[in-house]
Amino acid sequence: MNNFYTLIYLNRELNEKIRNGIFNFSISPHKDVFEIYIQQREREYRLIFSTNPNETALFLDNYRPPKKSNVIDFFQGLEGHAIEKLDLADKDRLFYIHFEGGKQLLFKLYGGNPNVYLIEDGRIQEAFKNPEKVKGEEPPEPFAPSFADEITEKAKPKNQITKLNPLLPRNLLPYLIEQHRVEEMDVDEVKTFVETITKALESDPHPRVLETGDLCLWSHEILDIPDDARFETVNNAVRHAYRNAVHLRRLHNKKQNVQQLLERVTSKKEAQLEQLMQADKSLDRADEYEKYGHLLMANAHRSVDFGKEAVEVDDFYNENETVEIPLKEGLSIAENAEYYYDKAKSSRKSYKEAKKRIPTVREEVELSNRLLDELQEIKHLPELESWMKQYSSELEKFGYGVDEDAQASSPYRKFKEGKYEIWVGKSAKSNDQLTSLAHKEDIWLHARGVGGSHVVIRMGNQKEYPPKQVILKAAGYAAFYSKAKGMEMAPVMYTKRKYVRKPKGAAPGAVVVERENVEVVPPLNPKNS
Repeated sequence: MNNFYTLIYLNRELNEKIRNGIFNFSISPHKDVFEIYIQQREREYRLIFSTNPNETALFLDNYRPPKKSNVIDFFQGLEGHAIEKLDLADKDRLFYIHFEGGKQLLFKLYGGNPNVYLIEDGRIQEAFKNPEKVKGEEPPEPFAPSFADEITEKAKPKNQITKLNPLLPRNLLPYLIEQHRVEEMDVDEVKTFVETITKALESDPHPRVLETGDLCLWSHEILDIPDDARFETVNNAVRHAYRNAVHLRRLHNKKQNVQQLLERVTSKKEAQLEQLMQADKSLDRADEYEKYGHLLMANAHRSVDFGKEAVEVDDFYNENETVEIPLKEGLSIAENAEYYYDKAKSSRKSYKEAKKRIPTVREEVELSNRLLDELQEIKHLPELESWMKQYSSELEKFGYGVDEDAQASSPYRKFKEGKYEIWVGKSAKSNDQLTSLAHKEDIWLHARGVGGSHVVIRMGNQKEYPPKQVILKAAGYAAFYSKAKGMEMAPVMYTKRKYVRKPKGAAPGAVVVERENVEVVPPLNPKNS
């Protein structure tokens, strides 16, 4: 959202709004969100910085009273200090707020770990994220990329453009290349094109958020993609794009949880229906078992040699052809006949129950498929929440929310990482329960070579592995809840649950792992992650 050219205009707008304002306080109301409350004469502002790598954004928002609980205060040494100026690093996404007395806040808006640093006397004094690791270090320095004067014909259009100007917003380049047919341009035409689009960013901004969710400063003439909304200021465009991104993430996570549940239910119910539709086989088996019972009763006078597994009799139902009937060891011929009569009765009962269940299961399959179809059409979070409320009883019947309700009394710990639920055992007995309840496609983890908790990443019957950051987070938990807790780095093994087995008679919590991968991670307390 905050590409370099966006930050140029944002810097100007923020200087107009909050320069000479007073730093009241700063808090983190949510994970990865940092807010500064600024008093500017009679007006208060909120400067928001999202450090989520997928939603990195800096913008000024309207004042809203801070949360009173579950918040963390930051940079208390700045309280009451006036803002002297705001500026942007040369050709880099480092943004500075300078305070009276020489202190600075440095916003790093790139990479996989965006952060805010308090700088004094050329050293980091405090940080929003991982302060203990960076305190006392030198702050990040601007890294101005090189601009090429020449490009080659052989290079791909995107590479040609980024060589000439590496600061252009790369997420929008594929659209530009397609619209202007850059692949058909020669080298000189590409250079002229890049000069044109760069000049437009520098001197003729058109702040808008596209229907794709991307923030854009180019006019429709340069990039002809329909708008979601247009704005007078870049700050308001960034704010809108950020809120859209957060909304889509929440929608995606909640929608995916429901979708995975319905897909599991549909698959299970369809398998049940297919099995029930074969109920006629139970009736055929019942006829065969009853026939065996009659034939054996007709030969009840015969004795059975010890250990004999079958007996041959004349089949008077089939022109006295010889038929071999399996026997239950230790039973007489007459007792075996009674055994087959019972099996015939049981098979007929199964047939009747199956026929009775078919309409119900078929309705459940149709319902779950219909809910899946409706879910695919939902594009907005309020619409999803309304839909879930409408079908709350149906979703509850299918098992939605059961895990949450049971969590308080769960024999193991439960944590969330995005859409993934992570289970952590509390004891040896709990480890056994956790591992036995896990699905074969779930990811199982354990600190290598030491005692500790079994950890499981719930996969919802998905056969692929989760994203690497989810595995690393769960591995950190496994290290923390083990005897490797005090180590700086600990090896943690992980594999699919289907490759973990418990030997017969093994002690509680003891398992054998048939295949394993290993990650070396720092122990991670879930309460601090």
